[in-house]
Amino acid sequence: SLVAAVDARQIEFKKTRVATAQARLKIERQKTVEEKKAVSAELEAFKKSVSDETAAQLSEAYENGAVLSFYFAEQLKGLEDSGFDIAGSLRDIILSLDTTKEANRLPQFAEARKRALLASEERRKNVKNTGGEIVIESPVTRRLLEIEKVIETKSYAKAETELKRLLEENPSESRIYYALGRLAGLSAESITDTQARNRRLMEAKVHYTNVIRTATSKTDPALLSHNYVALGRIYEFLDDSAYALKLYEAAIKVGEVTGGAHKEAAAAQQRLMKEQ
Repeated sequence: SLVAAVDARQIEFKKTRVATAQARLKIERQKTVEEKKAVSAELEAFKKSVSDETAAQLSEAYENGAVLSFYFAEQLKGLEDSGFDIAGSLRDIILSLDTTKEANRLPQFAEARKRALLASEERRKNVKNTGGEIVIESPVTRRLLEIEKVIETKSYAKAETELKRLLEENPSESRIYYALGRLAGLSAESITDTQARNRRLMEAKVHYTNVIRTATSKTDPALLSHNYVALGRIYEFLDDSAYALKLYEAAIKVGEVTGGAHKEAAAAQQRLMKEQ
């Protein structure tokens, strides 16, 4: 069940991240508020369709015996690129399980699954390119998307080298610092030595802090939202819940921007406040 949940969440996360990056660029090119809202609406519709695909994938896993796939997928939401191993939290996750809720998962997501199947059939019918892809004009955005493909192959050392080279050319680009922070967190997952893993997480902390340092009025608010949440999780790892709470509050203050992490920040805030 956990493996099925991880696979489903990662697929949804990657698709949404790329689509969000492209939508942000397209929004920057729009001249009117109405045009910008139209792009945001397109992105939200895409995210909903991807969510439906996840529901279909989890439903299939459920029918094949992974009856906790939906539950684990819910618990993993917001942790896809945090770099933290959930092994230490598995006991609490299992203890909070409501078996009654899990028994009703298939009926609960039946409509979403149906929408996903219909959408899949439509894509098979429309074999021609509809021109829906966005042309990436920004050199930095283009390179970040290219490097993202390297990260997906888990070639972390190569990706880090390319990101640092890109940073040398664009030392004030917050997105590069965020990508470096996220990469450091991801690479920490595969490190078994505690001290080495902690060093990588400290590197991630520095990069995320640099995002805040280099941010301007033009910095994407969704990026800042995710950055505050990622940095907050690191401070939680460092047992500094008080400062982590401030970071989650900062993410919440950014607002419910398209592609942001408002829900994740609010959930983390509530969890920490209960623990106090």
